[in-house]
Amino acid sequence: MDGKREFSLYVHVPFCRSKCPYCAFYSFRPRSGEVERWTDCIVKELAAIRHGYLDDAQLATVYFGGGTPSYLPLEQWRTLFKALDALPRSPDCEFTVEANPDSVSTEKLALWNDHGVTRISLGVQSLDDDELKRLARPHTSRQALDAVELCQQSGFRVSADLMFALPGQTLRKWHKSLSGIVRTGVGHISVYQLTIEPESFWGSHQPEGLPDGYAMYRWAQYYLPRKGLKQYEIASFAREGRESRHNLAYWRRTSVLAAGPGAWGFLDGRRFAHHKDLAAWAEAVESGVSPVAYEERQTGTREASEAAVLALRTAEGIDCKAFARRYGRPYLDAIVSKVRQMPSSYFCRTQRGFSLSPRGMRVGNAIWCELLEIGEGERQS
Repeated sequence: MDGKREFSLYVHVPFCRSKCPYCAFYSFRPRSGEVERWTDCIVKELAAIRHGYLDDAQLATVYFGGGTPSYLPLEQWRTLFKALDALPRSPDCEFTVEANPDSVSTEKLALWNDHGVTRISLGVQSLDDDELKRLARPHTSRQALDAVELCQQSGFRVSADLMFALPGQTLRKWHKSLSGIVRTGVGHISVYQLTIEPESFWGSHQPEGLPDGYAMYRWAQYYLPRKGLKQYEIASFAREGRESRHNLAYWRRTSVLAAGPGAWGFLDGRRFAHHKDLAAWAEAVESGVSPVAYEERQTGTREASEAAVLALRTAEGIDCKAFARRYGRPYLDAIVSKVRQMPSSYFCRTQRGFSLSPRGMRVGNAIWCELLEIGEGERQS
């Protein structure tokens, strides 16, 4: 490495072919002219990022999320790459694009390959066609498997996203999806429990037959490591060396630049988010003013407790010496004191500290709430 400061970059693409009933992300089917306006504004944001942060720095990871980035036409991708190619990247930059199986094509894959994309995060969600219909996904299980194969044959690392605790889903059906994806040989699998968010369609029209997802998550923890995919963070399993470096940038609280409406970033202890509205975001960018609509800076115990929660999302866990150096020994002691009040089976020792055990991962939300209470107590005092 050449010693330059490194950043990650997240670009939010809010466009989708259709809105899934469970989705609460900022995404929608675009109207006439919106894709072109978004593209022009992203080019402006990327130029501002280049001149504002990357004069003597480089990108370690780039991530296009959404929405459905693969929904963008080739013309827009060519325009984006003209701007992206001007941004300095590390020689081993991890460049990820989220994609849906129905919008992957050989032409797009070839273009992505030519411009340094290294990884495709594919929204498979299920390999059961009845489940896919309930989720209103615009693809079949056969299309999903064909897309995985096409991406792999094109030389990309592939991550497959799967969902569990779906309406009417059984453990047997969940295993069918897991085992089917494992057989493709992908190097990374993320598993997400269906959560009904108030902002989603299902938030006001809740489906029937929602199962308890505990057994399904536990089965993934049992099955995937036995197939060579180690759990390296709360929702993701990977073969050796195939972990998502962009994901880890969030959990390690490293610098993340942001572009696009609704995009989140993190810089020098400040977390921020752009306008969650295409028109408001675009008007700001076009006027040369900041598109940031929300920001917060945490200090003291609140910062330390959040850092502990993020670290405990990963198999690395908390490095005690490094944590004490960065946040102070009293804050580490407060975290450790809280941890000791919980069942010891939720934690395991690492070479440098401690992490959640597989059992602890299964009750992670409850553990994180306990740790965040430390910071809440400081704010209220």
